Amino acid sequence: MWRLLLWTHFLLLTVLIAPVQRVAACSCMQAHPQTKFCESDFVAVIKVKKVLPVNEYEIAYKVKINRVFKSNSKADIALMQNLLRTPSSSSMCGVTLQVGETYVLNGRIVSGQALISSCGLSIRWADTTSRQRKGLRQLYQPGCVCDILYTHWRRKGAVLESSGGKRCLWESTPGPQDCQEKHGVCIAASGSCSWMPSVPYKNCIKEYQHQRDQQRSREP
Repeated sequence: MWRLLLWTHFLLLTVLIAPVQRVAACSCMQAHPQTKFCESDFVAVIKVKKVLPVNEYEIAYKVKINRVFKSNSKADIALMQNLLRTPSSSSMCGVTLQVGETYVLNGRIVSGQALISSCGLSIRWADTTSRQRKGLRQLYQPGCVCDILYTHWRRKGAVLESSGGKRCLWESTPGPQDCQEKHGVCIAASGSCSWMPSVPYKNCIKEYQHQRDQQRSREP
């Protein structure tokens, strides 16, 4: 029972920002990869070696840690076990990982254990973009002074005006949600926060605008 209470406590910690997205029966807050990086105790690239049953509510992944992008003293100790624990059920926000695959994951340290959730960062390393990798290596951390606010694209103007330049707006589809998720890095400069210019981000936005223009041209 204490395990169930521990996981309930952990999942409450993950409920931090913005609108809700559905992951099976698990409710997660919509959060940008940079936000997940900033709010985590650790972020690492791992290779899954084995799945280990722990109890009725929990499993553990035996992993090889290839690289750590973010950690703290408690995470350093917990990660030495090479075990990442998660609920056994998707309805409790458990993460499903494939043995032999390499992922970038984030997590929290609770009672000395490294815990991961489907509400967190869980991307196959091969599927990350070059901009996400650079963000993990060096760009996300300085941007943690900024907030990234998931915003319905129709409300962009009003939200931007009320934010006072202290937030980057992550616009919902049909806004450039994918561009900002895959290539966006929110940085602080001259007292305000904005999406950092880059060639991948610029090209993605350009393609997005082209598709939008084509769609509008077909409308009656």
